[in-house]
Amino acid sequence: MPKVNAILLAAGLSSRMNGPNKLLLPFHGGAVIQSVYRGLSKSKINQITVVTGRDADQVMSSLSLRLNDQFAHNDNFELGMTSSIQSGLSRSQPCDAIMICLGDMPWLNTADYDFLIESFLSEGGTQRILVPWYDQKRANPVIFGKNYFDDMSNHKDTNGCAQIVRDNQENVLNLNVDNDRFIKDIDSLGDIELFD
Repeated sequence: MPKVNAILLAAGLSSRMNGPNKLLLPFHGGAVIQSVYRGLSKSKINQITVVTGRDADQVMSSLSLRLNDQFAHNDNFELGMTSSIQSGLSRSQPCDAIMICLGDMPWLNTADYDFLIESFLSEGGTQRILVPWYDQKRANPVIFGKNYFDDMSNHKDTNGCAQIVRDNQENVLNLNVDNDRFIKDIDSLGDIELFD
């Protein structure tokens, strides 16, 4: 059975929050990052690498990881998302694909993650990239087959791997999803009340 691992990005600066770390804000009886990890950890994902940066100690103490999961600290988290993806990728166990998960999308549930994993495994392969779409908007998380791991490790764009997707359109699986959980994230304090 092919293995899909996850990199859970929990290292960001939360610069648009003007103070608090959005991943540690209260959400449904815990913190935002706890809700994200809980949904992901119950899915069919093989291993989760949680990448920490800002407030690493608080993020780590808020999560009780499954036996197979791990933390990876990004010393260069201020350089942007790509450095965190690369930190997680370098620590991930051998696998056939990597799902890049954002720590500020707590509305996604286990079934959502499983839908992406199952769709990738049924239609994809190590040379494919799965990109979800909702209402003609590119959504998250994205799954990269292992053929792209070297490209991801050497990627220079600081704000993620979207250019790798653009450069490999012939191998992209564009998957339409039927709910807005795949595009809802937290950029400001009001977003939790607005979306919830």
